[in-house]
Amino acid sequence: RRNPHGDVDPRPWCQGFYAAMRLRIAAWAPLLDASNVNHGLLRPILLHCRDDQGRPLLGPPRQGHETGDFLRNAHLDIPAAVEAMRQYWMPIRYARAR
Repeated sequence: RRNPHGDVDPRPWCQGFYAAMRLRIAAWAPLLDASNVNHGLLRPILLHCRDDQGRPLLGPPRQGHETGDFLRNAHLDIPAAVEAMRQYWMPIRYARAR
């Protein structure tokens, strides 16, 4: 989806991903833990999400030109983050299935 300026608008997809996470939020606890080295995998997705009150899920963005550039391009990291999460969960999923 694109916004009125023609830029990619990842918010609907990211919000849908987060809604699916919330169905089993306890299972996502390892990646939601900021002390987990893999916590950053969710960042490119969650930074486009809002909480139930409409506030940015990860808090307000920092002010500055670099933040605007980062937010405009953060969606480019989503495919790699999704694949990295797949790799993260694979050994756990297969261990449970046995």
